[in-house]
Parts: sequence; C-alpha cells; structure tokens
Amino acid sequence: MKSQTIHVNQETGEKMVEQSVFVTESTTAQDGRRYERGNIYTVEQHRAEALIKEGKASSVSFPALEAISVTIDNRLNQFKKQYDEIKHHERYADNEAERRFQLRQLEAILEEDMNALKQKYTEELTKLQRELARESLSVPFEASETVNAYADNLIAEAQYTDDKEGLADLLAIKVSAMDDNERLTLLRRFGRIAAALTEGAAGNSKTRIKEKLGKIHAELKSAHKQNEYDLKLRQLAAIKQNDPLTNYRLYKMAVKRNDASRFNF
Repeated sequence: MKSQTIHVNQETGEKMVEQSVFVTESTTAQDGRRYERGNIYTVEQHRAEALIKEGKASSVSFPALEAISVTIDNRLNQFKKQYDEIKHHERYADNEAERRFQLRQLEAILEEDMNALKQKYTEELTKLQRELARESLSVPFEASETVNAYADNLIAEAQYTDDKEGLADLLAIKVSAMDDNERLTLLRRFGRIAAALTEGAAGNSKTRIKEKLGKIHAELKSAHKQNEYDLKLRQLAAIKQNDPLTNYRLYKMAVKRNDASRFNF
C-alpha cells in the first residue's frame, strides 16, 4: 500500500493527490460517505487532513511496504508498454500466432514477478508485525505506589457509596493532574476500578458512569507509548486484509475488455 498517490489527468495535466488514512472512529462525511473504524481508506488529501484534524483518523506510513507497492506499479507500467507494443506492432501483422505467443510469454513472466512481489510484501508485513509486537512488550514502566494506594482506596470506597457518579467525576479530575507514569499505573488497575464503579449501578446512571469511564480510559491510554504500537499493529492488521496485487488484477480485467490503454497506475 502507498501512503500517498498522485493521479494526473492525461488531457488537462491536472494533478489530484490522494492519501491513505486509518479510521480510528467511525464517521460520516459531509458528502454522505461513511468511514468505518478499523478500515483504511484512500481519499483526497484535503479529506484525509480533515479526518486527521477531527481525531477520526490517523496517517498511514510503512516505507518498506510502500517501496514494494511502488515496485509493483512500476513493473505493471513496464508490462503495459511492452504489451501494447507487441499488440500493435506491424511486424506481427502477417503472423498473429507469433503475436499471441509473445503476449502469452509476457503475461507468464508478469504473473511470476507479481507472485514473487506479493510473497515479498507478505513477508515484510509479517516481519513488521513481529517487530512492533516485540517492541511493544518492552516499553519501560515504573509503578507509582501513591497511585496504587489511591486506586485501592477508590475501589474500597466504591463498595459503600451511593454516589458512584461523583467518584467517577473526582477520578477524572485527578487523572487530569497526573503525569504519564502515574496514568500508566492507574491504567493497570483500571479494570478493577471500572468494575467497582459500575457494580450495582443501573439505568441512566450506569450509562453515564460508563461514558465517564470511557473518556478516562482514553486519557490514560494516550499517555502510554504502548498506544502508539497498538495503533501501528491495528493499521498493519487492516493492510493485511487488502491484496497488494489489486492493480494487477484490475489490469488483467482491463486487458480482457480491450480497454487497458486507459488504465493508469
């Protein structure tokens, strides 16, 4: 996949830049187009910038994968020129059987090259996933005993209070004053805290508490470098769902329809 694609109008020479983004929060754009969380979309650059600014998406950049994608497109362009030259060359005017043979040979070589590039792409993607996963497990961390004590007291108090919403509000205020290490300490205890604050709550009160806890959890995670690794791993998982040879498949279909000359990479 490529982080950025430039399309050139062959008639006017006008350029259109598209950018790949990973959607982190489902949203509907003003033009009615729906963007679902966890998917990668290639959109016009101004739309990509808007989604990122709104906090609904993040940019996607994996240079090693992009280099292979560029190689695939370059190889396709090379094939396209060779194919068109043989298909229309006068030397085969009296020998169509030879023309067909040469075209089949060209297609066979391309198929072999594409499969090799896809294998290389898959191996690189797997390597990136493994490296990021390993790095994410070695993020340095030092627990704050002060925050651990606060978490224990909060869990205990939640068992006896009737104002769990109020406790959630106080928790949000205290989190806003914590440094990154303190937030990471609390994040490790957050499952028990959330369970204590929601236990026994019902109806609208439980809904409000969960909403407050969701915001607090997001703030805690934002302090963690692990969050950056998780985002990259989620992006790679989304990329893995896409075929790096999509342009190749489309080109083969275009050749069969005899309109390949209008297919641009």
